[in-house]
Amino acid sequence: MTPLSIIFLVAFIASLVLAVIAMLHGVEYTRPKRDRAPSPFFNLPSYAAFGFAFGVAGYLLARKTGLGTWAILVIAVLAGSLAVAGIVTLLATWALRDAAAVSDDHQIQGQLAVVTRAIQSDRSGEISYEAFGKQMKVAARAIGANALAVGSEVVIDRIENGVAMVEEWAVVEQRI
Repeated sequence: MTPLSIIFLVAFIASLVLAVIAMLHGVEYTRPKRDRAPSPFFNLPSYAAFGFAFGVAGYLLARKTGLGTWAILVIAVLAGSLAVAGIVTLLATWALRDAAAVSDDHQIQGQLAVVTRAIQSDRSGEISYEAFGKQMKVAARAIGANALAVGSEVVIDRIENGVAMVEEWAVVEQRI
């Protein structure tokens, strides 16, 4: 085993350790200066991604090819840089996703809402609630047989085919 392979192996293992630390403690916890905005390139997930790709590519090239040391290092650094670009893109896509795309059923389950159009036992009404900094309106049906008047406070239980299934807040409050 050459010293170059050992360097790549250490980088690979260190990247796994960094990834576990980021997973267990979070990225914010390990940031030294929390008063400034976080850097998209200099953070634990980026370091872990670089070390992983650098270590894997470098180790495989060092062990399986006859390339020179500098060629292996350049290719390994390039692989690590591509991994950082990929992780930054992935994290940015996740962090900056559209609020409408996130407003799935599980995101608003338990959300308090107000009836804006009366809900009858045989007919849908409408509710209004605030989510992701926006006022949202959606069709709604009552879970129970009771009709719900305009202004009634309700809790969203789930969404089925674009219709919120709601229950009176007073009923939910009694169960709590």
